[in-house]
Amino acid sequence: MSNSANKPLRDIARKEDDFFGRLAALGPALQGLVPDDVNYTGDSYDELFVLLTAAYYLVTDPQLRRRNADSCGGTPKLASLLLDEGRNDKDAKLVAEVLDRLIAYVHPADFFDSLVKMHASQDIRFKEFHLVFERMTADLWRIASGLEPAEACPQPLRDWSMGPHLTLIYRILFPQV
Repeated sequence: MSNSANKPLRDIARKEDDFFGRLAALGPALQGLVPDDVNYTGDSYDELFVLLTAAYYLVTDPQLRRRNADSCGGTPKLASLLLDEGRNDKDAKLVAEVLDRLIAYVHPADFFDSLVKMHASQDIRFKEFHLVFERMTADLWRIASGLEPAEACPQPLRDWSMGPHLTLIYRILFPQV
């Protein structure tokens, strides 16, 4: 469920001609993971941000990629697409650009809601990312605690979590404090 305060911004972003065009290259790998421009929902941005960040983790952290492959029997299709040409793959660069753009539209409550749902899902499409979801959560916990995230934490996630959302992320992760 998306944050209603972000809905007008999301609708404006959705109408930009190039946004879904940028995602076209990732379309086959994203199919079934998030709603596309045909069956758009407000949650698409949150889900997209979670999944693209998870896939980008696998590009930036070879050790996590190996552990994740050992855990689920291979590299998820979306991450494989980003690694076709190595660490400087054009699709990986595209994902970094898309993540930078999504930062403004993803509310922390919606992000964590999507992250929890995807991690709890037993669907193989999401189980392939369980280890990465856990790493993402650990990095967000470290950031909210005032510590540095792991070295391979993607820059867009750092920017999103260390920006104006930091206080809200802290309250979500540490509700009793």
